[in-house]
Amino acid sequence: HMSEATAAAVPHSTPPHPSTHCNKTLQRQVQKQLGAFARRLWFRSMDILGELYRYLRSSSGMTHVSYERCAHVISRILADPNARAMLQDRHLHQAIMCVVFGGCKVDGDSEVTFKRIIAEHRFAFDAGESIYWVVKVGAGEDQTGNLIEFYNKIFIPTCKDLLLA
Repeated sequence: HMSEATAAAVPHSTPPHPSTHCNKTLQRQVQKQLGAFARRLWFRSMDILGELYRYLRSSSGMTHVSYERCAHVISRILADPNARAMLQDRHLHQAIMCVVFGGCKVDGDSEVTFKRIIAEHRFAFDAGESIYWVVKVGAGEDQTGNLIEFYNKIFIPTCKDLLLA
């Protein structure tokens, strides 16, 4: 039993509200899931890039230097919220094909053209034709173009600095 004097000397603390603990737990779970998703996205991106590199290295002379640049650009896209927003409502393969074209262009791999990239991508992946010819290039759902239009209108304005870094 505490005396009144002892009770008065002990500061009165309010226990934390139960929802505070739940919110922190939920935040940790969300962060953990986002981290897991980001890792899966990174590894999938590297799988796609690696497969394209294997085919383009033999058919068009894509260099390992270009491959390394492309991997770096992909990691910077995934890390940068503005660049990452470019992926919304688009296929991951579309962005990676643009990274490959841009990276090879910067490094002087002139034989790696969009025509070659699309041909090798068709061979390596069963993605369907729309991946090359129906790409969102504007704000509306009906604003679509082909992969080259996406590269020029969206990808380059968003990622030029990442390609040149």
